[in-house]
Amino acid sequence: MRIFAYELKKIWNWRVLLIIAALAVLTWFALLQSVMEQYESLTEHGAYGSYLTEMAAIYGVELEQHELSQFNIPHKISDAMSEINQIISQEPVFAKHGIKNLDEFNKWQQTAYYNDVIFDWDIMYNALNGGENVTLGEWYNSPSVRLSSLQTLEWRFINYHQQLENYIEYDSRPVVVSAARRILSEGNTNLICPYLLENFSLFAAVVGVLALAAVVILIVPCLINDRSHKINHLQYSSASGRKVFKIQFAATLVSAFVLPIVLIAVSFAPFLRMASGFWNTSILSYSHAGIWLYSITFGQYSLMLAGIITASCVGAACVAFILARFSDNVISAIFKIIPAAAALSAVLAFAVYMSLSANNNIFTQVFKGRINLPEVIVCVAVGTVGAVAAALVVKREKRVDLL
Repeated sequence: MRIFAYELKKIWNWRVLLIIAALAVLTWFALLQSVMEQYESLTEHGAYGSYLTEMAAIYGVELEQHELSQFNIPHKISDAMSEINQIISQEPVFAKHGIKNLDEFNKWQQTAYYNDVIFDWDIMYNALNGGENVTLGEWYNSPSVRLSSLQTLEWRFINYHQQLENYIEYDSRPVVVSAARRILSEGNTNLICPYLLENFSLFAAVVGVLALAAVVILIVPCLINDRSHKINHLQYSSASGRKVFKIQFAATLVSAFVLPIVLIAVSFAPFLRMASGFWNTSILSYSHAGIWLYSITFGQYSLMLAGIITASCVGAACVAFILARFSDNVISAIFKIIPAAAALSAVLAFAVYMSLSANNNIFTQVFKGRINLPEVIVCVAVGTVGAVAAALVVKREKRVDLL
């Protein structure tokens, strides 16, 4: 136990921890904070405007049929169109081109040559979108943008059947077809914000790459130092010393679990606090961002992403452990470990971003949508194969003749 504690102390060197802390802070301000701010903005200024956020605040995690009727999207669309028609009737620039209502304006836009009417078009655009020099909030509150947001809302909750039927008829990915059938059967009623899932998966991918890099940075210096200074030869001169490599492996595994969990908990906390209202909302849904495939809650989704990040970090730590074992010096180890860590980081990023959706690259490009949860399988496989391979190296070490 004392040797194990000593090896842990060597790995958790305060200088290395300062480097990791600096990297984490830099990642937060350079990337993570902007992803959170983007999500926060999109809840008010995305394709749905503020309507989806308003519905979630009123009706909770799932939209019942009577609640959809109560919100009365068609009536709101009609009101927005009336406002637009009123603006068109009052602005001389529309009359100049014989435009009396929104339908005529849309037809005119399709036939008019832009360069010939650029000045008039700018006046029309400003009239329908709140005027010149408007703020983002004023622009989204203009009748034209509100109409667009309401039509997106209508497309998601009322007119989604045809799109899902197209998936069922034409999509070659069995898992996507199964999810489309389930949503069509149960109704596209989940009020989960697609921007939440998209931005959180991006956020988690960045955290995952940070955690994987941090694990490698944490464990590699200690292992390389022992090898480069031939300390392992001195250790193996005694029976108890031959156990050190096994103890180092145990310390590596513990570190590979603890550090990612700490980084994930600290990094995820601000985002999850901001999105806490969706914790118990199912992610199974269809929206402009595509299909989210499984009936699990956002809370479970967050924990799943944390799990596959941790599994990948364990795998990366074990790969680094093996490569350090077969490296005679620092330069040799660096040339081996950096490419391996970069490759594993890429796999982790592709697995986490848009995970559990039809748009995930591993799900679609690699497995062609034929199996469930390939993102999870790949990351768990990385962790398992890495741990087993490292364990075999440790077992083999007992029989290595160093003399």
